[in-house]
Amino acid sequence: MKLKKLLAITVALALLVSLNPLPPMAQARDTNITLEEAIQTAKGLFPAATQYSEFVSEFNTSPQSSYWQLQWSAGEAGEGSLSVQINAQTGDVIHMYRWDQQSGQPTSVSMSAQEAQAIADRWLKKILPEKSARLQLVNTPAIVPLNNSGYSNFSFQYQRVENGLPVLGDTAYVDVDARSRDISSFNLSWTDLPLADPSKVVVASVASQTFQNEDMLKLEYLLPQGWLLRSSLPQTDPVRLVYRINHPSGGTINALTGKPLVLKEGQNERYASNMAMKEMSIGGMGAADQAAAPPLTPQEIAELEKQANMITKEEAAAKVKQWVNIPSQAELTRASLNRDWQNKDSRIWNLNWGLPQGTEGEYFDLWARVDATTGRIYSFNQYSGDTNQPGTLSEEQAQAVAQEFISKIEPQLSKQVKLKATDPGNVRPLAEKNLPSQWTVQFVRQVNGVPFPNDGIQVTVSSATKKVTDYNLTWTEQKFPPVNKAMGSAKAYKVFSDLAPMTLCYTPITTYGETTEFLLVYKPQTADKQSGFAMIDAISGEALNSMGDPLNEKPAPYTFNDVTGHFAEKEIQAIGQAGLMNEYGSQFKPDETITNIVFLRAMVGAVDGIWSITDREDDKVISDCVARGWLKEKVDPKADLTRQRMTEVVIRSMGLEKAARYGSLYKNPFPADESIDESKLGYIALANGMNLLHVDKEFKADEAVTRGEAALAIVRGLKI
Repeated sequence: MKLKKLLAITVALALLVSLNPLPPMAQARDTNITLEEAIQTAKGLFPAATQYSEFVSEFNTSPQSSYWQLQWSAGEAGEGSLSVQINAQTGDVIHMYRWDQQSGQPTSVSMSAQEAQAIADRWLKKILPEKSARLQLVNTPAIVPLNNSGYSNFSFQYQRVENGLPVLGDTAYVDVDARSRDISSFNLSWTDLPLADPSKVVVASVASQTFQNEDMLKLEYLLPQGWLLRSSLPQTDPVRLVYRINHPSGGTINALTGKPLVLKEGQNERYASNMAMKEMSIGGMGAADQAAAPPLTPQEIAELEKQANMITKEEAAAKVKQWVNIPSQAELTRASLNRDWQNKDSRIWNLNWGLPQGTEGEYFDLWARVDATTGRIYSFNQYSGDTNQPGTLSEEQAQAVAQEFISKIEPQLSKQVKLKATDPGNVRPLAEKNLPSQWTVQFVRQVNGVPFPNDGIQVTVSSATKKVTDYNLTWTEQKFPPVNKAMGSAKAYKVFSDLAPMTLCYTPITTYGETTEFLLVYKPQTADKQSGFAMIDAISGEALNSMGDPLNEKPAPYTFNDVTGHFAEKEIQAIGQAGLMNEYGSQFKPDETITNIVFLRAMVGAVDGIWSITDREDDKVISDCVARGWLKEKVDPKADLTRQRMTEVVIRSMGLEKAARYGSLYKNPFPADESIDESKLGYIALANGMNLLHVDKEFKADEAVTRGEAALAIVRGLKI
């Protein structure tokens, strides 16, 4: 028996070591911080570690850094865990995350953003006593939700600053849990590399002049991506005329030379400006499912009529065979007729060819998309044994092949596109024996002499066979604003520079994926580092994000400047801090009447938070209110909100409808008011008794409500 016990213990110890191996001596020699020191550091900062019975560790290393990964947990009980990463060279905490059963649960705790910031500042100094002085808070006002029963977590970002200049990419993030009033997570990015002395840089005006002289700001058409993602209703004139950066430097100026930043082979600016024009993404036409079932509705009949004019799959296949050499033994294995996701009136044949199972020879697979009405080929993509053969075609030769191909397959459209020039920063000398196996050539659609990168043609040419292997066409019907409405180039540079002036900073440079140095540069930067500014509307000068949407669509807290002394001043400012009812910017206009949709949006946003109504169509907001029982029927969104409707919605949102139904239980607080419907008396009496209304001697049920009255009712209804 003793022998068996000894054997069992030996096996158990062997398993334990295999599951949680000690770091090899080679790793230990590469670290300044031992595992024991890392554990003591973590436990000293986060005493919660002692609450958990289970512990494991790992060691990770890369060209960038090495760190200890420490994990405490409650084991099978699953009541919580604490994860900490310690930099094995410096001993700094670079990551911390704590979870327990209460994390993420609704809380009734009320904590202001100022209180949360004080907690975050205190933790930053505790975790990084030496580095914290060089980390400055990125002051982005926090939204304060009206409903404290939601998920409350405050996030704060700190930017590293050296020699008075921001060091891009080096940041710290602290999350504070409103429930526990404690830190819930922490992340640090810090690169220990030399930083140049900024005393020898050129002045900002030189960088600004270079930015303009190099013609970095280009006029182009843009289809806002946000509109494509969120729209389910017809929109008018979605295409914008914009000015945005289109230059190999991304708008970055070398601060020591005053010239555009030119990088060496294999180098990249890790935090390149999001204002620079991104590569055109041409994906052709997408697909969506269809459904039909008897009896036929008018819509289903219309669908049948459309299909009556469509080409068959055989005809669609014949179109593809005109341009692609398909092996004689290949079979059409799949064919489906789908809707185009951008144009629901269009139908696309999706076709696939492959070789029968067991066929000897090279692999072959072909996918193609063909317009079922016009027969236009939107794409074909083929895979065969020729794909990876050594290349013999230069880039210029491949471009010529692509140009000839599109002039044949789309003779009219080929005249409306322009070859996209290769980014000089990505050019590298190639010996003939190192030529790639294929070249991808892009053509950008031109409208009124202005590029429209959303549309275009992309062609892939085999460098071995000199044939086109892949083809993708994206061409949409749009309404384009006239070019003559755009502001001139000089004014565009002025507007752009006012929004994002040239800012001196350190930027990290990566060489083949590893950060190797920091350079002093000038970059266009907004005051609000988190604004997402990327371009301007060429007609109005409005600031836009990288998706082409206005920046003011981003939820943000507001302080209204026209409500001092108003009876609902406190409630109105609370509405503003929650990011709601900001239709007039910094003005609230409290005495203006409010419409149904503005009120209902504010109600949903107050209960669920501002993000719940961001980019949400009016009809969906109204449908949601009906589903919640706040409304008994759909309403005209643009009609004025009456006091009776406001009262009913607020009382129902408080869960008091059952009590409000029994009007006979209540005394009429406005006996002289003939506008009161006795069947609705319960709603009115409850609202009046809870001080949700701002009325005098009469209720005036059918009177239009002001914005100030609505704000008062919403906020007080949530706080009771």
